[in-house]
Amino acid sequence: MADPAYFPPPHSARIGMSDVDQLESQTHSLRSVDYQYGGGVCRDAVVVRIYWAQQLLAASASEVVRARLLSAVADLHNLAGWTSFDSGQVGAAYHHFDRALEFARHDEDLTTNIVYRRGRVHLHHGAPGDALAYFQRGAFAPLASSIMHSNEAWAYARQARPTEALRALGKAQDAFARADLSHVPDWARFHDETDLTAMIGTVYAELGDTRHAIPALSSAIEQFGPAMARSWTFCLIALASCHFLDGDDDQGQTVAMQAINAAEGLRSERVWDRMRPMMQAAAARGVLLR
Repeated sequence: MADPAYFPPPHSARIGMSDVDQLESQTHSLRSVDYQYGGGVCRDAVVVRIYWAQQLLAASASEVVRARLLSAVADLHNLAGWTSFDSGQVGAAYHHFDRALEFARHDEDLTTNIVYRRGRVHLHHGAPGDALAYFQRGAFAPLASSIMHSNEAWAYARQARPTEALRALGKAQDAFARADLSHVPDWARFHDETDLTAMIGTVYAELGDTRHAIPALSSAIEQFGPAMARSWTFCLIALASCHFLDGDDDQGQTVAMQAINAAEGLRSERVWDRMRPMMQAAAARGVLLR
């Protein structure tokens, strides 16, 4: 992780690009912790750094440095919103996303990412229609467009609208194929080929199409490394649910126990929220998971 002892210059100082680099580096490191261990591990550290980011904003800087600093502070709030969401603190999540949008007004790609993350809060909390309003905002960059369309597909699947879901999923795949993966901003780096495969599996699982969901989810599980432990766990949960839906109780129990063991190594309320339908599916089959 980036050096926690770093302090920005006082108000009267003039900051340079190296100061912004340091802030971006800390945000990157904390985002990596979030992916691997859950938002509960690093949320407090993210929020603490917001105070120091405010000190940077109070310092003088060139226009070029100021523009990049605004994006860096926006992304720090973006991460604070995401880790708050993952920790079950929805009110705090919305607060930080709102602040992120204020700072990111000049940065279209980052604004799109923040909007996507706000949509995910609605989707997680049972409001797929509200989520769609965010996911359908649109995006200029192909990678951002792929993120939006894949989540749009998920929201449609939650509404049991398979035609629209699969159409959006196709758009996500087409956009991803056009993306320049050699220049990816940190906040969008999670959406690689493995994440897209996981989203495909998730959408099909939501639609109850286990024939297509199981291969995609299994492939994503094989490809996710330990750095993406939370995403790996989400896929395990979805895969176990698919096996129970198919009546394959033994395999479902095996994968479900993997998911539970993985979840116990994370500090993520979202993981346990997503676990409940899997446990209900197991109980409906008379399968004991403890």
